[in-house]
Amino acid sequence: MVKHIVLFKFMEEKKASDMNTLIEKLRKLPEQIDLIRSYEVGLNVVEGPRNYDVALVSTFDSLADLKEYATCNPHTDFIEYMKTCVEDVKVLDYEY
Repeated sequence: MVKHIVLFKFMEEKKASDMNTLIEKLRKLPEQIDLIRSYEVGLNVVEGPRNYDVALVSTFDSLADLKEYATCNPHTDFIEYMKTCVEDVKVLDYEY
């Protein structure tokens, strides 16, 4: 199994207008991509200078499935939208 964790920090000027849309788009991905085994999307609830705004925690059966997910069309469409409103992204993938 592979855990895929992503943290999103919004452009300050886009936070109010685009954060909910990004979350909605993230939450629709499991309906479109059957490689996803588990999926959680959360909004940060504690403000701080080191905090990011949105987190994604998902699970895949294998590294091969994660790599396929990364290049499939619903995910790449999401990435194109994300680039318009997110200033920084952190990713951690690990096997367990």
